[in-house]
Amino acid sequence: MNKKMNVLFGVAMIVAIILSACGSTASTEPADTVTVQLSWFHGVEYAGFYTAVEKGYYAEENIEVVLNAGGPELNPLDEVANGNSQFGIGSGDGLILAKAGGQNFVSVATIFRENPLAITSLKTDAIQKPQDLVGKTVGTYSLDLSSSSDLLFLAFMSRTGLAKNDMKYALIEDFFGANEIKSGKMDAMSGMFATDQQVMTRQVGDEINLIYYKDYGVDVYINAIFVTEEYLQNNEDLVARFIRATIRGYQYAIENPNEVAEFAVKYDETLDLDYQKQVMQAQIPFIDTGNAPIGSMDENVWQVTQDILIEFGMLSAPVDLSTMFTNKFVSP
Repeated sequence: MNKKMNVLFGVAMIVAIILSACGSTASTEPADTVTVQLSWFHGVEYAGFYTAVEKGYYAEENIEVVLNAGGPELNPLDEVANGNSQFGIGSGDGLILAKAGGQNFVSVATIFRENPLAITSLKTDAIQKPQDLVGKTVGTYSLDLSSSSDLLFLAFMSRTGLAKNDMKYALIEDFFGANEIKSGKMDAMSGMFATDQQVMTRQVGDEINLIYYKDYGVDVYINAIFVTEEYLQNNEDLVARFIRATIRGYQYAIENPNEVAEFAVKYDETLDLDYQKQVMQAQIPFIDTGNAPIGSMDENVWQVTQDILIEFGMLSAPVDLSTMFTNKFVSP
């Protein structure tokens, strides 16, 4: 009987130790709070962030995350530089120009691995290749192509043998669907996001052709996740945990696009759920290219971006691209 009691006591002690150990694994440290400045208004482009919040991936990493919507009046570079946000979403060309101007940002992952910008035209107009644009009117962001938003279109022309005087230009004022084309104002629209442009047009029954910049050697990371160099040096573990949770979020989003579209609507109830579902589906190939880890970046893309900036006089001298990005936080 005493032997039995000893065994029971021993078992009870083991259970108590296990329970105590389990309790000790739960973090007693206060959660790290970080703010992310999005590059635009809420939408499924940021599905990985929403998912990491909703599924508790950030919580598992002991992080509380605030997601600030962007817009035309907010510059994520400024918000991160002044400390209002710790993480920002920005374009590769903008980050390089900031580096040249003395600001040290580091991209720690990217949302889209491939550039989704394209020239959009109605399928009935049979504009399928660059040479089909000759003699046409193309919608641009500025009539003299001086806007920074026209930079990639200029690079596209340079790499396809097109000259400025090969086409006429009209100012894009309506970015939703193909209304500008159907009105007769233009034959094609440059610099459109294929992720949502094709959804907008098809929702109203229009079929379109897309000429992707990336297919002609014009690539850039349009939504890189970045921090300041100083923040990275002082918070490397936090950055690692944040990116790990975010990539998990994007992996889940790719596998469950309809569900995560609902997460986006939670952040902005004015969003159309069906539209968000379709856009999420359309952007999957740009997030998961199948030839490299989600979120990872290629040095060649950064080099192409810098070459374009130099070619068109926006950058007077190259910067050290090895300091511009890192893949160390993206799992192989």
